[in-house]
Amino acid sequence: MKPSTGVTVFMDREGLKGASSKAKRREKRNEWLFVNPYLVAGVVGASFCFAWFFSVLTTSDFVAGPGGTSFGSSLLHPVFVAALLFAYAVLWLLSNRLQTHRVALAVISLVCGAAPLIGVFSGAFPALGLAAAALSGAGVAVLATLWVEFVCVLMKVQIRAAVASMLALSFLWYAGTVFVDGRFVPYAIMLYALASVSTYLFLQVRFSLMDDLPAVDAAESDERLQITWKPSLLTVMGSVAQGFALYWLLTPEVHTFGVSAAIQGGSLAVLALLLVDSRRSFFLKESFIRRMFLPVLAACILPLFFLPETLWAGPCVLAFLFSLLPYSSALFATCEHIVRCGLSSMRTFGWARLFSSAGLLLGLSAGWLAFSTEVLGSVTLPVMVVVVVMFFILVSEAISKQSYYPGESQEPARRIVIGPRGEMMLEASCEDAESGVRFFHLKCDAVAKQCGLSKRQTEVLHMLAKGRNAEYVQKQLFISPHTAKAHIYNIYRKTGAHSRQDLMDLVEKAVVDEDAPVGLS
Repeated sequence: MKPSTGVTVFMDREGLKGASSKAKRREKRNEWLFVNPYLVAGVVGASFCFAWFFSVLTTSDFVAGPGGTSFGSSLLHPVFVAALLFAYAVLWLLSNRLQTHRVALAVISLVCGAAPLIGVFSGAFPALGLAAAALSGAGVAVLATLWVEFVCVLMKVQIRAAVASMLALSFLWYAGTVFVDGRFVPYAIMLYALASVSTYLFLQVRFSLMDDLPAVDAAESDERLQITWKPSLLTVMGSVAQGFALYWLLTPEVHTFGVSAAIQGGSLAVLALLLVDSRRSFFLKESFIRRMFLPVLAACILPLFFLPETLWAGPCVLAFLFSLLPYSSALFATCEHIVRCGLSSMRTFGWARLFSSAGLLLGLSAGWLAFSTEVLGSVTLPVMVVVVVMFFILVSEAISKQSYYPGESQEPARRIVIGPRGEMMLEASCEDAESGVRFFHLKCDAVAKQCGLSKRQTEVLHMLAKGRNAEYVQKQLFISPHTAKAHIYNIYRKTGAHSRQDLMDLVEKAVVDEDAPVGLS
């Protein structure tokens, strides 16, 4: 029998007749999210998957190490990214069928993770090196999609912190490819894949909540999808910068130990900052990253005009490090969107990563034209730098000043109506459905503050106001049935409501500060 938790959870035993000081102290203790070791294992397993991705992306010898294939070595990373693009397209198109075969997908990732074994023979058969790169791309895409689904479904209350944690940990493990002998780098990468897949399969066997992963119909998911083409442009822009900088950094003459260490250490610092920010101030929002993107990237790329070639690595490393911010922001936004709108993780993540992979492939192609060809003679590099910067300017202008990601500041909707079954029904005056979602959460927070609800009770209120029942609350918050019912009773007592319909009416009539941040982001 699968255990659903690995720790003892203390149930809220607050008396149902009064609110004594002792009961309040017990209630405060239950504000903590009790750590489930299986969820922690999931975050660690996901971090190994992203360590696999970043190690391949930022390592020049990920197939066979030094002395391996030389034929087509410049094509290894484009082939890897093209395989990512193809795999994400397949996951997006066939999500209805594939989301019911998660174990089979994990096994496929395991087979793809063994790609370095065939790369060993790339010296005698160069095409095997390209095959290993393609298998690595397909395996990373499939496994990353499975882990994102795990995080979105089972860790939705702390989704941003969970994603930031797995990204930061991925660059901690990435140190293994920086400090080991170059001959063993492909095998270190293979271990990342093995560790990640093994963790996922272990959780499939041992963690009962893995059986409850939903299979959301693609058509229903598309109806609720609110991500437009404009935020996707930001993803493309960040990936173009990432690919352009990486092309030069992966040149064998440039990719030294110092460059690898700078990428690893700088990336770990950037993602650790995002992790701290996700737990505290949430200052590094998509809107802030968008405003800073153009001046920072221009400051990194334009110096290539006048710096000597020996110093190009510095600006390229800085450009790569800053490109991690829009990459992470897009990942945060996609996961939050999946959680808030009840989307198909496989379909939505596959769609979002299509843009990221396309931008990365475009960036690598631009880097190849700028650094490895002379199609325009001696002015090839300056012209390509201008083209890339102009692309950034055009995208920044297209995106304008509005934020298009869930959880960010939006133009407030003027009214939202809660239907009889708890569904959110926007009136014609509401121009943006995403603003309506935010407005609904603001109304719930206003009711919670007015009635003195605790943080956990506020989370429960958000669910009850949508028409959810005690069983749903129990599963979403990983608490016992008794604790879920106690929270619901206390909410009814504090608000004076007698039914879910009363709560919906109370939320609908709430007056909110439209500029206030949403409490449960």
